Amino acid sequence: MRDSLTVEIVRVHQENPEVTTLYFARPFDFMAGQYITVFIEGSQVREGKAYSISSRPSEELMSITVKDVGGEFSSYLCSRQVGDKLQISPAYGDFNPQTERPLVGITAGCGLSPIWSILADAKQPTFLYFSQKSPEYMVFSEELAASNITVKKFSTRQQVEEKDGWHNGRFEVANIVGEVPSEAHFLVCGSLPFVRDIWQKLTAASVDESHISTETFFER
Repeated sequence: MRDSLTVEIVRVHQENPEVTTLYFARPFDFMAGQYITVFIEGSQVREGKAYSISSRPSEELMSITVKDVGGEFSSYLCSRQVGDKLQISPAYGDFNPQTERPLVGITAGCGLSPIWSILADAKQPTFLYFSQKSPEYMVFSEELAASNITVKKFSTRQQVEEKDGWHNGRFEVANIVGEVPSEAHFLVCGSLPFVRDIWQKLTAASVDESHISTETFFER
């Protein structure tokens, strides 16, 4: 756990039945879209596991948002309580394109974490296309509602009344490209198959590769 530091959890928020956000005093500055590595003492995974920072750089508390998928790290983190300690690394990553172009986030589930961090404080127009199995499993609901981000949410497993930004089914990438400004920069985050699929569809819709930033996570 070289270069790690200890932080104390000061708040735990249950985003939905599967997802928990852990808050601790921000121990260092970071750039929106970056990640930290979490270490578990005694784990066979000595290199730890990376988690995107889900808070904004301007906030006093730093947070990570974790889906419990039954793995060693996710189960450990989702069972933490206020007062527990975490071993974490400094922040890494360059997902943030640092551009003045309009920003379009395309993601699902906890893939929203780094995209929310980037879009929340952006000065340019921002758009979010977010897929979730049902409204019950939405994350960052209050934060998104209070933001200036144009949000479209897609319920993939439960029929919903199409209001308050909700739509049924899966989003169509070609439609997204047609709806947003032509000069937009796209942020895509999720599992490897998800990111690969969205990237292929964006390039097929004539989006230049230089206008696409991707971040991939591995659930376990």
